[in-house]
Amino acid sequence: MFDPVKYAQEPTDSKQDNELLKWIHQLDDVHKFTFVWRVLNANAWKGCRLAKRSQLKPIFLEVILEKGLIYSDASSIRWWIEAVIHGLGHRRVLNIIKAHIDIAPLGVHKALYWLPMFYNNQSEELQNEVRSLEVEFEEKYPNYQPSRSIGTHA
Repeated sequence: MFDPVKYAQEPTDSKQDNELLKWIHQLDDVHKFTFVWRVLNANAWKGCRLAKRSQLKPIFLEVILEKGLIYSDASSIRWWIEAVIHGLGHRRVLNIIKAHIDIAPLGVHKALYWLPMFYNNQSEELQNEVRSLEVEFEEKYPNYQPSRSIGTHA
């Protein structure tokens, strides 16, 4: 058995990562998520890498993205999006981010920087949805200048 906090604090080791993934894939969904969540809380970068490879159910990936929108900074939001986008799909990720425009605009602001990178090989329809989110954000929050890097404020 692995300790999530100890794993989060150790240097990356591909052999150990492979053993951990084999172990995680044998766990039931709740225990798998609990382990990944504890790693995320101790080390966001390692936790996001683990979340991406742990075959978590979409409901758990949504929770992870929600946390990332609030607690990541402008550069680490990328890890959180990468961790969930293949498990949730591009449309669902975009819809979750859009849902935060009125309640947590800072999270949307951080995500908008990275979204074009994630959507540049997607359908024209999805690329247009990203652009329309950018326009909507600019209309709601003209000249948006956040005073902090994490949280929910307008």
